[in-house]
Amino acid sequence: MTKFKKWAVIWAKVVVVTFLLVGVVPLLIGLLFEQIVVVPLRVPLHQSPVFFPWQDWALGVLHTKILCGLTMIGPQWWLRRYVERLYENGVWNLNLKEVLTNLCLPVILVLSLNLAVPYVIAMSLAPLCGASLETQNLIYRRIYPSVFAFFCLLTGFLFNFKQFKKLYEHIKNDKYLVGKQLVNYDQPKTSTGTASQDG
Repeated sequence: MTKFKKWAVIWAKVVVVTFLLVGVVPLLIGLLFEQIVVVPLRVPLHQSPVFFPWQDWALGVLHTKILCGLTMIGPQWWLRRYVERLYENGVWNLNLKEVLTNLCLPVILVLSLNLAVPYVIAMSLAPLCGASLETQNLIYRRIYPSVFAFFCLLTGFLFNFKQFKKLYEHIKNDKYLVGKQLVNYDQPKTSTGTASQDG
């Protein structure tokens, strides 16, 4: 009975994590890709886009696999650490709370916000500003690629800024730093008289 309970707990954890990481995350990535790339390229402005969840999920699985590969070969950051930890722990040592709070929830929240915020802007704020239906439709169709392009440019700018800052520090240290130790810094002398009296 104890073995059965242990296996049941392990399989329940695996089912929850699999549902989220293989079901929900690829579906959200597929929907986001469809909103950013497919709808602006394929659907004319006078027609309504039709979404097929199974097709979006399959496309999302492919993109999730690509994004996982890019995450693993990219720089060290929180997502890479938790994906590596998930791989290292495997099924037997799966910490469900840690995976849910540190991996699944942040990824799902970011993807959901990327889907919801542009929609709210296009469908709620545009009518409040007095935009016509054609303008609302145009804003709805173009807001996803525009937001994506903005964040790509912002990310690229911040990445290049950090790289130039590192390069500047490296050049400055090569030119002005003598060794790895300050030359003109005298450390305060400790009194050896008290140490010899205690001994």
